[in-house]
Amino acid sequence: MTTYAKIKTTHVVLEPTPASAAPYGSLFNDSSNFNTFTNRDTGGVCTAVGATTSVNVMVKSKKNMSGSVIPAYRRVALHSDGTIVLADSDNLTAMKDIGISLDPISHNTFGRIMLNGANAPGVLAGLGFATGDSIYLSKTPGMLVNTSAGFNAETDTIMRVGTADCADADASAAATDLIMTVEVYSSPGGA
Repeated sequence: MTTYAKIKTTHVVLEPTPASAAPYGSLFNDSSNFNTFTNRDTGGVCTAVGATTSVNVMVKSKKNMSGSVIPAYRRVALHSDGTIVLADSDNLTAMKDIGISLDPISHNTFGRIMLNGANAPGVLAGLGFATGDSIYLSKTPGMLVNTSAGFNAETDTIMRVGTADCADADASAAATDLIMTVEVYSSPGGA
Protein backbone atom coordinates (compact mmCIF):
# COMPACT_ATOMS: atom_id res chain seq x y z
CA MET A 1 0.00 0.00 0.00
CA THR A 2 1.28 3.46 -0.90
CA THR A 3 1.66 5.99 1.89
CA TYR A 4 1.13 9.64 0.97
CA ALA A 5 2.49 12.65 2.82
CA LYS A 6 0.06 14.70 4.88
CA ILE A 7 0.36 18.44 5.17
CA LYS A 8 -1.25 20.44 7.94
CA THR A 9 -0.99 24.21 7.86
CA THR A 10 -3.03 27.31 8.57
CA HIS A 11 -2.75 28.52 4.98
CA VAL A 12 -0.98 28.15 1.64
CA VAL A 13 0.05 31.23 -0.33
CA LEU A 14 0.05 30.91 -4.10
CA GLU A 15 1.55 33.87 -5.90
CA PRO A 16 -0.53 34.77 -8.99
CA THR A 17 0.96 33.43 -12.22
CA PRO A 18 -0.35 33.36 -15.80
CA ALA A 19 -1.56 30.00 -17.11
CA SER A 20 1.18 29.98 -19.73
CA ALA A 21 3.84 29.97 -16.94
CA ALA A 22 2.24 27.30 -14.72
CA PRO A 23 3.92 23.91 -14.99
CA TYR A 24 1.96 20.90 -16.23
CA GLY A 25 0.47 18.94 -13.31
CA SER A 26 0.16 21.96 -11.01
CA LEU A 27 -2.34 23.92 -8.94
CA PHE A 28 -1.93 27.67 -9.25
CA ASN A 29 -3.55 31.09 -8.83
CA ASP A 30 -4.30 32.04 -12.47
CA SER A 31 -3.46 35.73 -12.93
CA SER A 32 -4.66 35.51 -16.54
CA ASN A 33 -8.14 34.46 -15.36
CA PHE A 34 -9.05 36.81 -12.50
CA ASN A 35 -6.74 34.98 -10.02
CA THR A 36 -8.88 31.85 -10.16
CA PHE A 37 -7.56 28.79 -8.30
CA THR A 38 -6.77 26.49 -11.24
CA ASN A 39 -5.52 22.99 -12.05
CA ARG A 40 -3.24 22.53 -15.06
CA ASP A 41 -3.29 18.83 -15.89
CA THR A 42 -0.38 16.82 -17.29
CA GLY A 43 -1.66 17.52 -20.81
CA GLY A 44 -1.53 21.28 -20.25
CA VAL A 45 -5.30 21.83 -20.04
CA CYS A 46 -6.29 24.40 -17.39
CA THR A 47 -9.54 24.02 -15.43
CA ALA A 48 -10.75 26.26 -12.64
CA VAL A 49 -10.99 24.28 -9.40
CA GLY A 50 -14.58 24.04 -8.25
CA ALA A 51 -15.86 25.23 -11.62
CA THR A 52 -19.57 24.63 -11.95
CA THR A 53 -21.74 24.46 -15.03
CA SER A 54 -21.34 28.17 -15.66
CA VAL A 55 -19.29 28.55 -18.81
CA ASN A 56 -17.97 31.68 -20.45
CA VAL A 57 -19.47 31.20 -23.91
CA MET A 58 -17.39 34.05 -25.31
CA VAL A 59 -13.94 32.66 -24.38
CA LYS A 60 -12.46 29.47 -25.76
CA SER A 61 -9.09 27.78 -25.31
CA LYS A 62 -7.36 27.31 -28.69
CA LYS A 63 -3.96 25.85 -29.61
CA ASN A 64 -1.25 27.92 -31.32
CA MET A 65 0.70 25.86 -33.87
CA SER A 66 1.89 28.86 -35.91
CA GLY A 67 5.57 28.37 -35.10
CA SER A 68 5.82 31.58 -33.07
CA VAL A 69 4.23 33.35 -30.10
CA ILE A 70 0.83 34.94 -30.73
CA PRO A 71 0.91 38.21 -28.75
CA ALA A 72 -2.00 39.27 -26.55
CA TYR A 73 -4.81 41.27 -28.15
CA ARG A 74 -4.24 40.12 -31.71
CA ARG A 75 -6.82 38.86 -34.19
CA VAL A 76 -6.60 35.10 -34.72
CA ALA A 77 -7.85 32.79 -37.45
CA LEU A 78 -8.97 29.16 -37.29
CA HIS A 79 -7.25 26.41 -39.28
CA SER A 80 -9.08 23.28 -40.43
CA ASP A 81 -7.10 21.23 -37.86
CA GLY A 82 -8.56 23.28 -34.98
CA THR A 83 -5.40 25.32 -34.33
CA ILE A 84 -5.00 29.08 -34.64
CA VAL A 85 -2.67 31.57 -36.33
CA LEU A 86 -2.57 35.35 -36.59
CA ALA A 87 -5.45 36.45 -38.84
CA ASP A 88 -4.48 37.96 -42.19
CA SER A 89 -6.89 39.35 -44.81
CA ASP A 90 -4.68 38.43 -47.77
CA ASN A 91 -3.53 34.95 -46.70
CA LEU A 92 -5.95 32.18 -47.69
CA THR A 93 -4.88 30.00 -44.75
CA ALA A 94 -5.42 32.78 -42.19
CA MET A 95 -8.69 34.44 -43.23
CA LYS A 96 -11.17 32.56 -40.99
CA ASP A 97 -11.07 35.17 -38.17
CA ILE A 98 -12.71 33.88 -34.96
CA GLY A 99 -11.64 36.42 -32.32
CA ILE A 100 -8.82 38.01 -30.37
CA SER A 101 -6.10 36.53 -28.15
CA LEU A 102 -6.41 37.56 -24.49
CA ASP A 103 -2.88 36.55 -23.45
CA PRO A 104 0.39 35.77 -25.23
CA ILE A 105 0.13 32.19 -26.53
CA SER A 106 3.40 30.32 -27.03
CA HIS A 107 3.82 27.90 -29.93
CA ASN A 108 2.35 24.45 -29.21
CA THR A 109 0.28 25.66 -26.22
CA PHE A 110 -3.34 26.55 -25.61
CA GLY A 111 -4.47 30.09 -24.85
CA ARG A 112 -7.65 32.07 -24.32
CA ILE A 113 -9.47 33.56 -27.30
CA MET A 114 -12.32 36.08 -26.95
CA LEU A 115 -14.64 34.89 -29.72
CA ASN A 116 -16.49 37.05 -32.28
CA GLY A 117 -19.72 35.39 -31.18
CA ALA A 118 -20.97 32.94 -28.56
CA ASN A 119 -19.69 29.36 -28.66
CA ALA A 120 -22.44 26.72 -28.69
CA PRO A 121 -20.66 23.58 -27.43
CA GLY A 122 -21.76 20.21 -28.80
CA VAL A 123 -24.32 21.66 -31.23
CA LEU A 124 -22.58 20.13 -34.27
CA ALA A 125 -21.50 16.83 -32.65
CA GLY A 126 -22.11 13.88 -34.94
CA LEU A 127 -23.25 15.98 -37.91
CA GLY A 128 -20.09 15.38 -39.96
CA PHE A 129 -19.00 19.01 -40.24
CA ALA A 130 -15.31 19.90 -40.35
CA THR A 131 -13.58 22.54 -38.26
CA GLY A 132 -13.60 25.82 -40.20
CA ASP A 133 -16.74 25.04 -42.22
CA SER A 134 -19.15 27.92 -42.70
CA ILE A 135 -22.52 26.79 -41.31
CA TYR A 136 -25.83 27.90 -42.83
CA LEU A 137 -29.51 27.70 -41.93
CA SER A 138 -30.92 24.71 -43.82
CA LYS A 139 -33.99 24.43 -46.02
CA THR A 140 -34.99 21.59 -43.66
CA PRO A 141 -36.65 23.22 -40.62
CA GLY A 142 -34.36 23.45 -37.59
CA MET A 143 -31.35 21.94 -39.37
CA LEU A 144 -27.94 23.25 -40.44
CA VAL A 145 -25.82 22.72 -43.57
CA ASN A 146 -22.24 23.58 -44.52
CA THR A 147 -22.94 24.90 -48.01
CA SER A 148 -25.18 27.53 -49.55
CA ALA A 149 -25.34 25.57 -52.83
CA GLY A 150 -28.90 24.88 -53.92
CA PHE A 151 -30.33 28.03 -52.37
CA ASN A 152 -32.15 30.59 -54.52
CA ALA A 153 -31.61 34.21 -53.44
CA GLU A 154 -35.05 35.13 -54.86
CA THR A 155 -36.97 32.56 -52.80
CA ASP A 156 -34.73 31.45 -49.91
CA THR A 157 -33.22 33.19 -46.93
CA ILE A 158 -29.49 32.53 -47.19
CA MET A 159 -28.10 32.94 -43.72
CA ARG A 160 -24.65 31.97 -42.46
CA VAL A 161 -25.10 31.23 -38.74
CA GLY A 162 -21.46 30.69 -37.81
CA THR A 163 -18.25 28.70 -38.03
CA ALA A 164 -17.80 25.02 -37.15
CA ASP A 165 -15.10 24.39 -34.53
CA CYS A 166 -13.72 21.56 -32.41
CA ALA A 167 -14.34 21.42 -28.67
CA ASP A 168 -12.80 23.82 -26.16
CA ALA A 169 -9.14 23.03 -25.36
CA ASP A 170 -8.96 20.64 -28.32
CA ALA A 171 -7.25 20.80 -31.72
CA SER A 172 -9.16 18.59 -34.13
CA ALA A 173 -10.59 18.60 -37.66
CA ALA A 174 -13.85 17.11 -36.34
CA ALA A 175 -16.31 19.89 -35.51
CA THR A 176 -18.54 19.67 -32.44
CA ASP A 177 -19.08 23.36 -31.59
CA LEU A 178 -20.62 26.32 -33.42
CA ILE A 179 -19.10 29.77 -33.03
CA MET A 180 -22.21 31.82 -33.76
CA THR A 181 -21.88 34.86 -36.03
CA VAL A 182 -24.92 35.61 -38.18
CA GLU A 183 -24.65 37.01 -41.70
CA VAL A 184 -27.75 37.33 -43.90
CA TYR A 185 -26.89 37.15 -47.61
CA SER A 186 -30.46 37.25 -48.91
CA SER A 187 -33.89 37.49 -47.39
CA PRO A 188 -36.74 37.67 -49.90
CA GLY A 189 -39.34 37.94 -47.14
CA GLY A 190 -37.60 40.92 -45.50
CA ALA A 191 -36.66 38.97 -42.36
